[in-house]
Amino acid sequence: MEMEVPSLTSKVSKPLWQRLYEDIGLSEYEARAYISLLENGPSTASRLSMISGIPRTKIYGTLKKLIERGLVVEVPENPRMFISAPPSEALEPILRAYERLVEGFQTFISSLEEMYIKTNYTSKLRRSNLWVVLGRNEILQKVSRMLTRANKIVELVTTEDGLVLIHKFYGRVLDDLAGKGVEVRIFTQRSSRNQSLIRELCYVYKVRQLDVPPSILYVNVDDSRFLLASLTGDASKRRNSDIGVFMENPILCNLIFRLLRIGRPREPVIVG
Repeated sequence: MEMEVPSLTSKVSKPLWQRLYEDIGLSEYEARAYISLLENGPSTASRLSMISGIPRTKIYGTLKKLIERGLVVEVPENPRMFISAPPSEALEPILRAYERLVEGFQTFISSLEEMYIKTNYTSKLRRSNLWVVLGRNEILQKVSRMLTRANKIVELVTTEDGLVLIHKFYGRVLDDLAGKGVEVRIFTQRSSRNQSLIRELCYVYKVRQLDVPPSILYVNVDDSRFLLASLTGDASKRRNSDIGVFMENPILCNLIFRLLRIGRPREPVIVG
């Protein structure tokens, strides 16, 4: 008996059934069977199984689904024959469905655009300037300038090592701010190494324990100006690889705070 070699391995037909499978939503077997019938003409189920590579146990179920979709027609002969429906007719309902989907999505996008314009976020953000701050020395100087302008609230989010850095450079500044009635809130990690420092800070500031992402330093002043920086390596050393961003924008200030998943502290952290 002469064996027929499946043509689905050719460079032309393989992308065709793959597109039916990936873009139209047919199963792989359905796509293979339909393309095989287009290429080879009317066929019995057993022959179609052989030329398409679809297992014999799956071929009848595959043909049944193709017939239900209107992609294949069964010819009442003995043995039963199957033929592909003309693509222009068989795929037209799918084309129309895609057109309706595109039209609906265009309307949806227009509605979203109207909402975006009404919120006026664009104009608010355009009035904001963002500065990139490079190097630890520049970052520390920027934080110092920010703290001197604080009137109501200062929030600091930092790691265990960052807390040591903050206390070293800004301890006196933060004490002065607290003395003037500025509420200072510190979110940091706690360990045996900094427990005594946290106990000391709790007498003056509100301190809350928090799992802070590695190297993060976040400074918020009056819920309107913020600096977000990455301080790598030893906190006692100045590093040019450190980088930060500074912005005066209440909306983004609040957003960054939420992204860090920080809640407003009601009580200071209890240090045992």
